[in-house]
Amino acid sequence: MTVVLAVVVLAGVAAIIGYPLLRPGREAPLDPIGPAAQLAALQERKLQIYAAIRELGFDYNTDKLEKADYEEEVDQLKREAVEIVRQIDVLRSQPPRADEALEAEIAAARQALPAAAPASATAPEGRVGAFCTQCGAPAAPGDRFCGACGTPLRQTG
Repeated sequence: MTVVLAVVVLAGVAAIIGYPLLRPGREAPLDPIGPAAQLAALQERKLQIYAAIRELGFDYNTDKLEKADYEEEVDQLKREAVEIVRQIDVLRSQPPRADEALEAEIAAARQALPAAAPASATAPEGRVGAFCTQCGAPAAPGDRFCGACGTPLRQTG
């Protein structure tokens, strides 16, 4: 009985430990090297450089680094930081570009929409443009509440 219990406990522990290794992973993003990913990577690297500069300053102030070594490494990190900031500015100045497939889908959806009718054709007779201010549904003359959402309608005239 003890052996069976030990085997069950060991199988449970193995399942708990092995589950993260055997489960299916998350799918990779569609465009891992797109502008947003590049911008995030550059900003992360910029923060790493700033942290490295602070660390070097701490090491220099605690006499772990010689002045010449400190200045050389800080200058190199500053040059890299300036280049990264320039790259970030270039990425931010570019207008966002939509995927061609998305643009084609939007164009197809626009073509499928019916042509816009004049306001007098969609509104009930005598009340051109009468509609619910909450949901935009057309309102018939004499309606006190919207038939679509129930919002009280303003009475005119």
